[in-house]
Amino acid sequence: MSLQMLGNALLALALIGWIGYRQTTWRPIAIATMWRTPLVMGVIGVVLMVRTASPAMLSPLDLGVLVVELIISLGIGAWMGRLAHFRPLATPRPVGRDGNTFATFESRTGAWGLALWFLVLAVRIGIDALASLAGSHVATSTGVILLMLAANRAARTFIFAQRIAALPATAVPAPRRPVA
Repeated sequence: MSLQMLGNALLALALIGWIGYRQTTWRPIAIATMWRTPLVMGVIGVVLMVRTASPAMLSPLDLGVLVVELIISLGIGAWMGRLAHFRPLATPRPVGRDGNTFATFESRTGAWGLALWFLVLAVRIGIDALASLAGSHVATSTGVILLMLAANRAARTFIFAQRIAALPATAVPAPRRPVA
């Protein structure tokens, strides 16, 4: 087992645990802060891809695998966003570091969201195995893993934002203002 494979395995285990836990627990929703995770994972993924493979090294097979994985990741992320359950918070809760962003709802995707998360991982492992056998080297890199996870989280956040915006105004508690 190479050092990169060990690193990928440790990264995968950490992300499985972290996102799996978040699927099954009620979490405050602040759309602005939800974009942070896919953005950070995406930037790190692109940096790692650029460091390990130049665009000239991408074969048609690599590009095809990347596109298929991207479509699957986006689709499953959107599905997760559609099956999420929302409930209003009795009192808006501050989220984020600035203390000026308030969550008025919380959500979870529950067991089905966790099952879809495992589906993302199974598809990723399956595509990696097939792509490796076919000669793709870029598709199995850590950067691509992070990009696909970022796409999944971004699609989920996009659907969340649409669903929250569509909720009736009476379902949204008035934001609490800090006392001066």
